[in-house]
Amino acid sequence: MHVAERFKSIGLFEEILSCSLNAGSISISNPSTIKGKNILICEDTVISGKTIHKIVDKLTSFGVGDVKIFSLMMRKNSTIIPNIFVFETEEDTRVYFPWSDYPIRTYPKGIVRKMLYEDCKRSFECGDARIDKISLSDYYKNQQHIDAKIYIVEDYSEICSIIQFYEKDINGYSGLFLDVIATSLKRKGNRYASTLLKLIGLYMFYHEFDFIYAYAFDIPELIDMYKQIGFDAIGKIEDDSYGVLYPLILVNEKRNNKDQIINAVKRQI
Repeated sequence: MHVAERFKSIGLFEEILSCSLNAGSISISNPSTIKGKNILICEDTVISGKTIHKIVDKLTSFGVGDVKIFSLMMRKNSTIIPNIFVFETEEDTRVYFPWSDYPIRTYPKGIVRKMLYEDCKRSFECGDARIDKISLSDYYKNQQHIDAKIYIVEDYSEICSIIQFYEKDINGYSGLFLDVIATSLKRKGNRYASTLLKLIGLYMFYHEFDFIYAYAFDIPELIDMYKQIGFDAIGKIEDDSYGVLYPLILVNEKRNNKDQIINAVKRQI
């Protein structure tokens, strides 16, 4: 309520609604007033994210517009990643912080979350056979068994974009390998992929990795998207299965000399 009242007092929102959970059932005050409206969910702590997911589904059933999530704290390994949150906490950590400053992390649309078992039953096609040969069940198995990090953007009750990456050490540096990023064929052009690129960039900074590297298909607009976020193209290779690929790297310059990291990664890839 403290956060919601502050947002309302500066004219960003029209009305504060309450939401209650009773025996798994979600109840929202004045639901008849919210059709077509944009909603900001204010939550003190996101633990698993399952309750927030139910709330978003309930709001969607009432015909709301865009939904974003503000959380003062987010438990590490929670399913939902809020659009805006102050910081992450470990389980059972006691945290104290001032009300005066809210560090902001934003995503333009949709819910960013980890992949769930239930997602295996859904459909996702990006229109590129090189990626579509990987099923949602394959992604989930990778998440469960080989330490892949799988995140999706869910919007319009659909999986609109997906990312798969791994932690990988190269020549003494700790980094992330971006293996797959793809957007649903009918949702292209809506910045879902750039949302997930921003996510992996922040993941690198917050968890103090030295770099992210990836291979991009020979698609100019795709390579431009990477470059706009700060990636550098560091070569060009031919692959029997995927054709022409461009190695790209984003360096955590707060921790490292950029040229040293690029040279170290180049020797490996």
